[in-house]
Amino acid sequence: MVGYGMPRVGNRAFADYVDTTHGGSVTHVNNRRDPIAIVPGRLMGFVHPSGEVHIQDTSGAWVTCPGQDDSSSLCSVGNVPNVLLGNILDHLGPYDDGIYMGLC
Repeated sequence: MVGYGMPRVGNRAFADYVDTTHGGSVTHVNNRRDPIAIVPGRLMGFVHPSGEVHIQDTSGAWVTCPGQDDSSSLCSVGNVPNVLLGNILDHLGPYDDGIYMGLC
């Protein structure tokens, strides 16, 4: 499964289950300063499974982020520490091969 701009969808037990059951076959691509990738918040118990690929702000390079919710500044959690520092327009894309999100 490859998801683009995916919010957190479960707690640590869910993320661990996904990693154990589907480890290596789940990828979530997050674009630049997209705040959607950091909601709902970790303080509420939500966690991303492993498999983040983060598109960098300035270079557009794709960086593979190890583990669940890596706090490196090269990954979503470190790059966008709170939604006020994000840019919702980054959620729209572009992602791989010209993929853009539609407006809801």
